[in-house]
Amino acid sequence: MSETINAGGREARSAEPGHAPITVFCGCMFSGKTTELLRRLEHRSPQSTLVFKHVIDDRYELDAVVSHGGKSIPATRITAATEILDHVGNGIELVAVDEGHFFDSTLVEVTQELAGRGIAVIITLLDRDTWGRPFPLAERLCAVAEEPVVEYADCARCGARADRTQRLTPIVDLRMVGGPEHYEPRCQKCWTPPPG
Repeated sequence: MSETINAGGREARSAEPGHAPITVFCGCMFSGKTTELLRRLEHRSPQSTLVFKHVIDDRYELDAVVSHGGKSIPATRITAATEILDHVGNGIELVAVDEGHFFDSTLVEVTQELAGRGIAVIITLLDRDTWGRPFPLAERLCAVAEEPVVEYADCARCGARADRTQRLTPIVDLRMVGGPEHYEPRCQKCWTPPPG
């Protein structure tokens, strides 16, 4: 389930002339964000596309973006959004970033710079943390996106529309990266914030 949102008081808009589109897929875990990213990259030329993930994301495969369903595409691991600009050369038409919430706010500026250069950008990220607090980065990215899309999952408890991510295991040393063994999608009624 997904819906295009009215970000910053406007509907999704077309990119300005000379400005490539920015697409943002946000939502809770297991809502299909990465699956949609991979679908959009399926028929793109690898020579004209760059895919990035944060080095902290060590789930599934280190050098690939992998959906929870097992589909994957090779990716470059980076520690800061500004590193993306070091990799962009002639002929690059699209940059994709998975799990954007692992980056700091410079991802917004990098995204806008790429789009201004005529390079399309697709980003996936969580819109809330496990305590249900909105990620300011998600709000900022949706505000600059031509296509801001919120993805929803089915609640693991009742099957209703899920917009929250439920932590299932204790949080140790504030390590938050995890998969189905640590998280599941929940609706607001079935969700409970973790301690702390």
